[in-house]
Amino acid sequence: MLTTGGGWQDQYGGIIPSIKLLESEPGTQKKMSVRWLPDNVFTDPLYRDNWLLYYTGVTRIAKNILADIVKGMFLNEGERLKILDEIKQHAYDTADYIQKFDYEGTCRMIARSWTLNNKLDPGTNTPDVQHIIDSIRDYTNGLKLLGAGGGGYMLISAKDSGAVKKIQEQLTSNPPNERARFVKMSVSKTGFQVSRS
Repeated sequence: MLTTGGGWQDQYGGIIPSIKLLESEPGTQKKMSVRWLPDNVFTDPLYRDNWLLYYTGVTRIAKNILADIVKGMFLNEGERLKILDEIKQHAYDTADYIQKFDYEGTCRMIARSWTLNNKLDPGTNTPDVQHIIDSIRDYTNGLKLLGAGGGGYMLISAKDSGAVKKIQEQLTSNPPNERARFVKMSVSKTGFQVSRS
C-alpha cells in the first residue's frame, strides 16, 4: 500500500513505542504479536551515550534493494532463504541479549545484523558507506545501516565514552558529504504521533 516494494516491519516499528520484538504470520498482516523488551541497554546512564545515530547523507531507494530480495524469495533461492531464516533467529537472539541487559552482547548482535544484511544483499553496503565504517571501525562494538541499507541512517555502538568522542570528532571533521550529520537518538515512549498546527 505504501509502494515501498517490501514489508511493513519498519512502519510497525515506528508506530509502536519503545523496544519490542514483533512477530507475525506469513501473508497479509491481520495479527501482530508485540513482545515488549526493557530499554535499559539503551537508556541506562552507563551505556546511553555510547549509542550514536548518524545520518550518512547517502540516499537510496529502498524499493530497488527490496525488489531484488523479494524476487529471490519468490524464486525459492536456497541461499537467500537460508539467510532469511538466520535473520529471523537473529531477532530472537538479539531480544535475549536486550532482555538480559547485556550491552556487549547487544552490540555483537548489531554487528551480526549488519553481516547478515550484507549476505542477503551485497548492495546494502556501498563504497561511500564502507568509507564511513572504515574511518570509525576501531572505536565501535558494532554498527549497521537501518532499514534496507544502501544509505540513510547508521546505528553505532561505541566501545566507551572515549570512543564516542573519537567517532564524533572523526565524522564531524571529515564528513563524507555535506548532508551527513549526527542525529539525536532516544527511545520513543509514544511511538508515531501526528499533530496538526
